[in-house]
Amino acid sequence: MKKGAKSELAFVGSLFLIGAIAVWDTSRTELPALNMTVKPTLFPYVIGIFLMVLCLVLAISIVRGNTAVPEGLEPGDTIEKTDYVSFLYVLGSIVAYLILINHGGFVVATTVSFVGIVFAFGDKRIVRATIFAFIFAVVVFVSFTHFLHVDLPVGIFKGIL
Repeated sequence: MKKGAKSELAFVGSLFLIGAIAVWDTSRTELPALNMTVKPTLFPYVIGIFLMVLCLVLAISIVRGNTAVPEGLEPGDTIEKTDYVSFLYVLGSIVAYLILINHGGFVVATTVSFVGIVFAFGDKRIVRATIFAFIFAVVVFVSFTHFLHVDLPVGIFKGIL
């Protein structure tokens, strides 16, 4: 087996396990007593089984010696270290979203999360990103709440939006 193949197999195995958990959890779902042509379990089954089949294909490919090479590199090139600072910015943005969604509302949480992730990917134009994120969040909020009738948390914009 090539160098790095064991870690790739471990990753593929964990994805296979996620697919298996999705299928198992879907099998435990209680269905409503309605007569439906498409049951609510169809898509979780399709996604779980598709993920497991894809993982088997990838595992066979890895065992045969076809290991992954990051985009832009050739086999044998050295791989740069992971940028943990950017990863922590993205993780912090996701945690901020989880905290702000209930307290600040959808627009605030989405704006802060968007700006944090944009900054993590290297864009230093924070004011521009904030304006774009705010406009995007308001458009999504208004579209969902007024046109689709899906209630999103209003937060600090209660009475305004």
